[in-house]
Amino acid sequence: MSQDTDSLHAAIDRVLAGEKDAYAEIVEAHQDMLLAFAAFRVPDGDLADEVVHQTFIRAYEQLEQFQRDKDFGQWLRTICKYMIMAELKKFSADAYNRKNYGEHIRVVLAHSAEEALESCGESDTARILSECMKALPERSQSMLQMKYEEKLSASEISEHFGQSEGWVATTLFRLRNELKRCVEQRMKAASA
Repeated sequence: MSQDTDSLHAAIDRVLAGEKDAYAEIVEAHQDMLLAFAAFRVPDGDLADEVVHQTFIRAYEQLEQFQRDKDFGQWLRTICKYMIMAELKKFSADAYNRKNYGEHIRVVLAHSAEEALESCGESDTARILSECMKALPERSQSMLQMKYEEKLSASEISEHFGQSEGWVATTLFRLRNELKRCVEQRMKAASA
């Protein structure tokens, strides 16, 4: 056995004997290798750090299961691989939920605005919506026109405004809420 392997096994023995501080030696010796391993496999640097942190926690919890005739670095990378798979699955599920939840919000808003508009006459509805649109800043009006009249994608709108697609989605969400509130307030005022 090499000196590195001997010192690793000695550190493992100390950790298993209850000397928790000895685990810092193991982390320090393998952290860079594991960060490099994770960084090539996850889409975000912070996520790579989190995966490595979770890997060292899991390895600590399972340290007595490590077989000394095996490569410790490979054992850590295997644990890390499973941690990455779990995180990517969560990441994918979160993205899916955000997308579906966003769609749900749009449907609910459209439905509630439609119900509110149905209580007014058709000519009142168009007039009120037009007034609310005109009350918005010109840039906001332009964005809504691109999305709903010109039917441009979020990507095309983001390119036009020099912003991210996330900014476009958030801004459109905010604008739809402003329009909804405006229409509802003006309808209440008209029916009072």
